[in-house]
Amino acid sequence: MTTTYNEIFKQLLAEYNLPNDLSFSVEIPTEVQKILDDSILVTELGVTLKSFDRLHKATQDWENQSIIEDSENHFHVDWYIEPADNKKAFMLGVKTLTLLADKFQKEKIENIRFWYSFQTPELGQLWAKKNNLDEDTDEHFISDRLSFYKLRNEENIISINENENQFCAILIIDI
Repeated sequence: MTTTYNEIFKQLLAEYNLPNDLSFSVEIPTEVQKILDDSILVTELGVTLKSFDRLHKATQDWENQSIIEDSENHFHVDWYIEPADNKKAFMLGVKTLTLLADKFQKEKIENIRFWYSFQTPELGQLWAKKNNLDEDTDEHFISDRLSFYKLRNEENIISINENENQFCAILIIDI
């Protein structure tokens, strides 16, 4: 298992006083636990969870199977933190991704990339200002995205690009 993260992710670990090895505990909401308990499906189209089971074959020029898997296998956990709390949402996302990667590894499913993107409202506002999209009346929210897909040698894969992701904390786990 290889874990990679960007500078903003490191900054949030420090700000929230969390260990770099991601060995912290968090309460897992029932809805998230259902995702973690779901059966893994390995099909000719890729890997997914039984409840997601919606993979289709790439048909567009810009598509590949990894892009489809990433899109169809993505989910959000920030929705389950009430009231909204940056640290709790971040911790839940990190722990969910690491537990999901552990599950795949225990079931001996290899060559999978797990991807977590997290943005605080403050980072969202900075992004909007940099891109001239921020209004004084705009409200910004926590935003996250967790996904996974099979690593394929012949397909472009998502990687950390500091220029594109300078307003998001990114965690990648490869097994």
